Amino acid sequence: MESARESQNPVILNEILSSSGADSLDAIARILAESPADDTLLGLIDLSVQTTGAERGFLLRRDGDDRWDCLGARNLDGEDIRHPLDKILVPLIERALEQKTPWSCSDIAGLPDRGRWDRERLPRTSAAHIIPLGSDHLLYLDHRFGPLCEGSGDDPMLALALVGIQFALSLQAGSDDKPTATTKISSARLKPAVSNDKPVTMIGQHPDIIALQQLIDRVAPSGAPILITGESGTGKELAARSIHQQSEHASGPFISENCGALAENLLETELFGCMRGAFTGATNDRPGLFELAHGGTIFLDEIGDTSAGLQKKLLRVIQEGVVRRVGGQESIEVDVRVLSATNLDLSSEVRNGRFREDLYYRLNVINVHLPPLRDRGEDITLIASHFLEGLNEETGTTKQMTGDLISALLKHGWPGNIRELQNEIRRVHALGGDQLDAEFLSQRVGGTVESSTRPTDGQTGLDRIQAAGSLKEAIEKLEAEWIAAALDRFDGHRGQVCQWLGIPKTTLYAKMRRYGLSDR
Repeated sequence: MESARESQNPVILNEILSSSGADSLDAIARILAESPADDTLLGLIDLSVQTTGAERGFLLRRDGDDRWDCLGARNLDGEDIRHPLDKILVPLIERALEQKTPWSCSDIAGLPDRGRWDRERLPRTSAAHIIPLGSDHLLYLDHRFGPLCEGSGDDPMLALALVGIQFALSLQAGSDDKPTATTKISSARLKPAVSNDKPVTMIGQHPDIIALQQLIDRVAPSGAPILITGESGTGKELAARSIHQQSEHASGPFISENCGALAENLLETELFGCMRGAFTGATNDRPGLFELAHGGTIFLDEIGDTSAGLQKKLLRVIQEGVVRRVGGQESIEVDVRVLSATNLDLSSEVRNGRFREDLYYRLNVINVHLPPLRDRGEDITLIASHFLEGLNEETGTTKQMTGDLISALLKHGWPGNIRELQNEIRRVHALGGDQLDAEFLSQRVGGTVESSTRPTDGQTGLDRIQAAGSLKEAIEKLEAEWIAAALDRFDGHRGQVCQWLGIPKTTLYAKMRRYGLSDR
């Protein structure tokens, strides 16, 4: 079951978009009166992203002279962005604050300071629109791969969204001085802090986890490529960060990329960079993630979803330590520790001809395997307590788990592993009082209602569709079941699922998130 925030935002957004002019302002005012202010803020950030054609939107609040909190960070699919303050190009904010008026640029790469920013390994973006909202807030909209919509800064719908945001901010300020769990995302400095990351260790006392941490401690300083395997949600990126922090590259950047989340041509440009004129929209030279990770670590998640062509180029980087930008001829040397991860059986992929054998052996010099959460026994309680402590610290609360809740957590099979557990703890923390009981768990974890995406009652497809109600609900139910069946058929191999369904990976990932299938 989706959280309240996730289910509320489409309602907010759709009601505003279905109105026009003064009706839109009325819709915003009504939603502000009827909905929690933080839910409304996220919906209005979504509206701003859609109106401007941005890829991402960040609502920031000043917290000191050079510190900011992120009140909300959303992508174009209406999803929260992890580690939002690591994604923002700080010098652009400084420019907007200096002139105290909205600041836009459709060609960030052409700015005189771009070269220095790249050398400092600051986040990259292609276009941005930054709008100060009073003295303590601003809206940061950007797109990493293309321009924003022409003239979007003057769009009346954006103006309405900004009015709504300021209304919602005033409601928050008047109702409670303490930031909530949904609004207080981070208060890190808006600049790279690679060397200042908190030490990362695997939480747990299960023998497999103790052995895993000991293995990481031994192999991290070696500099050898490491392949991290395990089911989705088991903490592969956490393991990668732990390895990075104990390596000789710890003082350099840690850059993570999900190889399954982008189309092949976009992923190639993201990893290797491009030269001006290499393709439509390539107006300037642009370094790739391998160049930006020079002296540090690059983590390639879902490496099994890469194409044969991209695998060949990755092999060259690992073998020779050089990259060549798209459209370029020059070989650029890079000193990068390569960590990769997959939830697939890559040895099986090699046997079936879907993954290069030579690349597999280059990546799998050392294998670190993460066990599923269901096999870790009492570690479930330890991890749940860790997440609860973090939420209590963020919100200034002292909520505790009851025995019934702990018992329910231990009984569940956790197909989504640690990620699923974290979502459940967030849910019960948001819905419960001081004592968090099992009744606040989602229906799937509580085990009282069958999953809506899997037919378990013997009904025919027509029976389930007719029971869905509206045509829209029936189509969504059928689509969710179809995608779930495809994921099961191909053992979670996203590339094969996309080929079978005839859709791009970006569409598959969006629909998986929409129907709660991301952990499959």
